[in-house]
Amino acid sequence: MFGYIKPFKPQMRICEYDTYKAVYCGLCKQLGSSYGLAARFTLSYDFAFFSILSMSLQEESPHFCKERCFANPLKKKYCCRLNESSLFSACTAMILLYYKVDDNYRDSKFWGKLLMLLVKPFASSARKKAMLQYPQLDAIVAEMMRQQYALEQAGCSSIDEAAQPTALSLAKICELLGKDDSQKRILNRFGYLLGRWVYLIDAVDDLEDDMKSGSYNAFVLENHLTPQSDLTEIRSVTVAALNQTAAEIAKTYELLELKRYKPILDNVIYFGLKNSLHLVEEKRSNTHDRSL
Repeated sequence: MFGYIKPFKPQMRICEYDTYKAVYCGLCKQLGSSYGLAARFTLSYDFAFFSILSMSLQEESPHFCKERCFANPLKKKYCCRLNESSLFSACTAMILLYYKVDDNYRDSKFWGKLLMLLVKPFASSARKKAMLQYPQLDAIVAEMMRQQYALEQAGCSSIDEAAQPTALSLAKICELLGKDDSQKRILNRFGYLLGRWVYLIDAVDDLEDDMKSGSYNAFVLENHLTPQSDLTEIRSVTVAALNQTAAEIAKTYELLELKRYKPILDNVIYFGLKNSLHLVEEKRSNTHDRSL
């Protein structure tokens, strides 16, 4: 995951932001407790979101307490205690890390491969531990990476096809959070749309870099872009596609029966996704202005 699924702080009440930070800190502690110090550095907004989403669907409310923070050990902070939801997110993070390292090794040159070789023993060990908790997660992610690699090797020029493996894998991962068939169906659709949105925004975010490096990017292939291309039109197309997907995410999200944390999740869905797209577009505009 890439850190795009995050709240928009200016639209959050202080109590909501404090709760979000406590869940974020709790996930950091879960990563450290389950996988060691190095795992804490893989912490991202995306997995904090999945922790909160999972907690919002549970019957029992999580517990919070004051604990010392790894980053600031002299000051105690409110933290969500380790629970099933934070464990699920941590396991997902470690399995995704392993396959991301494996993919980066395959695509990198000498120094990149060397770095991935240094990271791989930790990632492999963490994955094996995560598989003991959730073996189905590893099967989902392994299939996603297999399909994604096949599409990239074939030079797939359809952004819709290229987004499918990520969308389908996140659909299955989110479905695991459901407690009954109705909830599972909604979460499956929600995860599919969210996975599609994540893939699209990451492809948009990497557009200029991929054009220069020649790395795979379905937007580049679909629109026959070159480093000399005028990106004005493609920007409007990509923004429209992301906004449409975000609107569908919101409609599906509204079908979920949440037991808690609705204001926080509302913020992420209605403001956070929009702000992440704004930040990506702002970065692309600044990059374009510097190149002129």
